[in-house]
Amino acid sequence: TTPWWACRVLATMLSLTSLTRGLTIGLSAHASPRPPCRAPATMALDGSGAAVTIRDLDVWAGSSSLIRGVTWRVMPNERWSLLGPNGCGKSTLLRAIAEAADLAGDAATEIAVNPQLRFGLLEQTAVSGSERSVREEVMSRMEGFQAAKAALEAAEVACVSGAARELETLERAMGEFEAAGGYTVEGRVARVLKGLGFTEEEFERPCSSFSGGWQMRIGLARLLLSEPELLIMDEPTNHLDAAARRWLGDYVGAYQGTVLVVSHDAEFLRRASNSIAEVAGGRLELYKSVTYDKFLEEREERQARVRATVEAQERERKRMQDFIDRMGAKASKATQAKDRQGKLERLAKQQAAAKALLIGQQRRPSLTLAAPPPCGMTPLALAGADIRHPLGAQDIITGADLAVAKGMRLILRGPNGAGKSTILKALAGSLRLGEGQRVADERLELGVFAQDLAQELPQDVVAFEYVSQTVRRTDGTVTDERCRAVMGALGLVGDKAARSIGDLSGGEKARVALATFCLTPCNVLLLDEPTNHLDVDAIAALLDAIGKYNGALVVVSHDRAFCEAIDATHVGYVADGKVLVEERSLRQSDFSELDRGVVNVAGAVSAPPPPPSLAEPERTRGPQDSAPKPPESLEDKIAAAEAAIEALDAERASCGEEGALLAELEEEKRGALQAEVEAWRAELEERAAQRKAAEEALEKVFNRGFEPPPPPLPPPPPPPPPPSR
Repeated sequence: TTPWWACRVLATMLSLTSLTRGLTIGLSAHASPRPPCRAPATMALDGSGAAVTIRDLDVWAGSSSLIRGVTWRVMPNERWSLLGPNGCGKSTLLRAIAEAADLAGDAATEIAVNPQLRFGLLEQTAVSGSERSVREEVMSRMEGFQAAKAALEAAEVACVSGAARELETLERAMGEFEAAGGYTVEGRVARVLKGLGFTEEEFERPCSSFSGGWQMRIGLARLLLSEPELLIMDEPTNHLDAAARRWLGDYVGAYQGTVLVVSHDAEFLRRASNSIAEVAGGRLELYKSVTYDKFLEEREERQARVRATVEAQERERKRMQDFIDRMGAKASKATQAKDRQGKLERLAKQQAAAKALLIGQQRRPSLTLAAPPPCGMTPLALAGADIRHPLGAQDIITGADLAVAKGMRLILRGPNGAGKSTILKALAGSLRLGEGQRVADERLELGVFAQDLAQELPQDVVAFEYVSQTVRRTDGTVTDERCRAVMGALGLVGDKAARSIGDLSGGEKARVALATFCLTPCNVLLLDEPTNHLDVDAIAALLDAIGKYNGALVVVSHDRAFCEAIDATHVGYVADGKVLVEERSLRQSDFSELDRGVVNVAGAVSAPPPPPSLAEPERTRGPQDSAPKPPESLEDKIAAAEAAIEALDAERASCGEEGALLAELEEEKRGALQAEVEAWRAELEERAAQRKAAEEALEKVFNRGFEPPPPPLPPPPPPPPPPSR
C-alpha cells in the first residue's frame, strides 16, 4: 500500500496545480477585451436536432389573441432576440417556452423543448429575502461545480491510510472537479460580478442589504454562472447602467448555448444576438442568422414589399368597387356584381392583414401630461439634508442643499449607487432625514414615476378601475371617458383595460402606471429610470409629453438618449456623499465611461470612491482622476490597466470628429498603460514558471519515496597562509 503521507503530498500538488492553472487562465482571459464565457456542457439534442420547436401556436392573454400561428425552430447555439411593442405577447411566448421546458416534453404538443437540456430563466423576483452573501448566492446554482466540490472534499477526508482505492477515488474526484471548472470558478465568479458592477468588497455582503435593482443584478449573475444550455431572459438590461449593459451584451454574444431574450435595448441587441424574431401585426416574423443592423435593412425590404402589396390590393379594391357601383343596378350584371361584392369582402380582410404588418400603420401611443397647478417659485427643496437608505447603516448623502425651482429641468448624474435614487425618495418624502429638512410649498402636487412602480401596483385590481380611482383622489373632475382615452392612447384598449393588473405583461403594467401618472395634475415630477419596462414607442410618447410640460422635472436615468431629449436646464452630480447642481445643459463629460464607480446604496459600510473634483466641474476627467488604487495581485493590475485602456478607446470613439485630437493627446498615456500591462504579464509568466518548477521538484520527491537528499559536500580546505617575508 501507499504510505499515508502520499495523500498529503498529493493534496499539496493539487493546490500547486490549482494555482498554476489559475495563473494560466488569468493570462488568457485578460488577453481578450471580450468577457470570457466558458462553454456549457455538450448539449444533448433530440431527433430533429432543434433545441426548441414550435408548431402553429396561438398566443392568448385572456380572451385576446396576441400572436397567431407561431411556427419557429430554434437550433442549438442560436441567440434569438424577440422584439415588438409592449403587450404584443413576447413575454407570454417566452413563459410558454419556459413552461414547456419545465415539463420536460411530457405534455407539450405545440411547443417541444429538448428534455435533456438544462434551461435557465431570469426571475423577476431576483433574490429578495436571501441572507446569503453575494458570492454564495451567485454560486448556489452551479450544480456541477457544487457536486464536484463536495465529492472532492469527501475524497480528501476519506484518504487517511493511503490505500490504492482511496487514491483512485481522490484522483477521480480531482478529475471531475477539474472538468466542472473548479480551478477557475473563483475567477469566473469575480469576472461576472465585476462586469455587472459589483466591487470585491461587496462579494461577501448579504443579499438582503442590497436595493431591489442590485438584487436583480445578483439574480442575473446567478443565472449566468449556472450556465444553462437554454438561456431565457426577459428584459435583462433593466436596472443596468451603460457599462454593465455593454458587458452583458458581449457576454451573451460569446455564450456557447441557445439564447432567447426579450429586450428593447438596441446596443445590447447588436452585441448579443445573431437572429431576430419580431412580433408585428399579430404574427411572428423571423430573421434568421442576421445581425441587428442587417435585420433593420431586411425589415425595410419586407416593408417595401408589403407596401407594394397593399397598394396593389387598393387598386384592385377600387376597380371592383367601381364595377359594383356601375353595374349593381343592372339586372343583367347583378350576378357578376354580387360575385364581385363577395370578392371585395375577402379582399378587405386580406388588405387589413397586410396593413397590420406595416409598421407605419400600427397603433402608436400618444400622451399629454395634465397641466401643472399653480405653485410658488420653489415648490420643493432639501436644506442641509442627511439622507440614508432605509436598509443602510450610515448616511449616503450629507448636507444636501437642493432647491427645485418652478420650471426647472434637473438631471442627476453620478456613479452607480452614489445616492441619486435615494435623493429622489427624500424629495418625495418617503425617507426620514437624519438632519436638515424637506421644504414643500403648501400648493405642491408631486408626481413620481419610479423604475419599480409597475411592480408595486395592486395585482388583483382591474386596470381601468385602478387608473380611474387613483386619479380621482387628486382630481375628482376626471371622467371615465378621459381615463379610457388616455389608456387607449397607450394601447390599453378593450379587454386589456378590463383585465386584472396581475394578468398584464410587464410592459402593459408600466403603461397602466404611466396612464395614472399622466392623468394626475402635478407641478413637480420625479422620474427614476422611467424607461425601464417601456418600449421605444412608449418612451417616444413620454418624451413628447414632457416636451410640452411646463412644470418642474427631476430625472435620474442611465438612458443617454432620453436624458439628452429632456432639454435640461440644470445638471446635478452626486458622488462622495455630496450633490452639486449647476445651471447648464448636458455635455459629453456627463456620460464619461470613466465614471463607473459602484457603491451599493443599502447597507454601505464605506464611502463611495472619490468623484471628479466638485470644485472643478468644467474639467473633463482623465484616467488618473478616477482610476482605483492599484490592487495587489498582478491579475487585478492587468485588468485595471486594460479597463483604463478600454475606457480611453471608448471615450475617443464617442467624441466623433474630435476623436483624432483626443487620440493624439491620449496616445502617450495609452502607450504607458500598455507597457505596464506587458511588464506585468511577463512577471506573471515568470511566477507561473517558478510554480511549475516547484511542482516538478515536489513530484520528483514523491517519486523517490521521500529518499533523503545526499549530504552536502564538505567545505574546501582553507588556503595556505602566505609566506613570510
